[in-house]
Amino acid sequence: MLSGLIRKFSDNLDTLRDFVDLVSPILEKATLKEIEEDPTAFIPFMIAMNAISPELFGENSLSTETIERLRSRFDGEIDLNVKDEEHGKSVKVQIHGAGEKAFYSGMDRFRKRTYQKTLLYQNALISLVSAVEWFLSQLLHEYFNLHPDAAGIRNRSLTLNELQAIGTVDEARNYLIDLRIEEVLRGSFSDWITFFKEHLKLSMDGYLLKEEIYLIEICQRRNLFVHNGGMVNKIYLNKVTRDLHPEAQIGKEVGISQEYLDQAINRFEKFLSLLCFELWKSLRPTDEERGQALIDVAYKNLCSERWSIAESISFFLINDKRLSESSRLTGQINYWQSLKWQDNFDKARKEIEAADFSAKGMIFRLAKLVLLDDEKQCFELLPILLDTGALTEDDLRSWPLFRNIRQTETFQALYGEK
Repeated sequence: MLSGLIRKFSDNLDTLRDFVDLVSPILEKATLKEIEEDPTAFIPFMIAMNAISPELFGENSLSTETIERLRSRFDGEIDLNVKDEEHGKSVKVQIHGAGEKAFYSGMDRFRKRTYQKTLLYQNALISLVSAVEWFLSQLLHEYFNLHPDAAGIRNRSLTLNELQAIGTVDEARNYLIDLRIEEVLRGSFSDWITFFKEHLKLSMDGYLLKEEIYLIEICQRRNLFVHNGGMVNKIYLNKVTRDLHPEAQIGKEVGISQEYLDQAINRFEKFLSLLCFELWKSLRPTDEERGQALIDVAYKNLCSERWSIAESISFFLINDKRLSESSRLTGQINYWQSLKWQDNFDKARKEIEAADFSAKGMIFRLAKLVLLDDEKQCFELLPILLDTGALTEDDLRSWPLFRNIRQTETFQALYGEK
């Protein structure tokens, strides 16, 4: 029912991730090239950064002797004025001598390159929220096509000119639904949640509770980039939980890193996938296609090592009691392995050890052995599954489930690359 939509949304987010991963190293290389072309021009910058953030140099923070050697190589005098401020240190650099022009020229080019990377992350965040709005719009269209009265358009009126321009009654209904969806999406993230709870009767139990404050902050940060030049305003401070950004002050610019962006994409993919599946469950409780869609989404994220998303999707599947036992057992295996790959296996070990898969099929019995790292019994059962076609050697080489098994000497001897 909604599998095509959720697949397209996931593909859109993957495209955004891939774009950032492609462009970011190019900008990084261009920034380094600016330094390599005239490294001595950046000596004052290195000394200044060492004065306020020596951890940037790792274990090789600049010693007093190294700083003096650098100063001697620079064509001019370097004066630093370091100040302790509320959220760290600041430094003011003054240059006297022939190296002044080269330093300021180099720093100007360096700032431009750095800003290009900042723009990449800012625009990616804006694109993320646009993708979120598109996905919510499509979900609302799907719902209102089935339940047009839920859109609240029965008592809406149109002018004669509007009716003449629109044409048919069906087109007029679609037009009013489009207007209603635009009205909803013009609101804040909190407004979206309220609408989905009150009008679509979604509970969002569990999967919204831990994520809501982060998702609100992401949307508010996006608004700062679009409407306020990235500067914190009163709206941001009022809507964002203070613990998430304690250093935020009105008029101060917010930053964005690739780590923040990656987490933002993952949070929205997890939340909206679960919201979509809850809506699907509400509309068609026994639709077995939902089970396969849940398995597909979890598997894709396991392959991409996005364990948290796979964990949440699989947990939802386990508790979707209207789906088949086979789908829910697959969800159980995926849930357990997502915990294992997050180094949280103690949470599941006793449950796995107690699980009785004797009547559930050999593939599930094998999965239990693999999860418990029972190498001996695993390689006793594997040939049987391979001979019957229940499993292929390609599965062995590609499934995340077999990550640890593939590292064993037994696996390399029997199924390693020939």
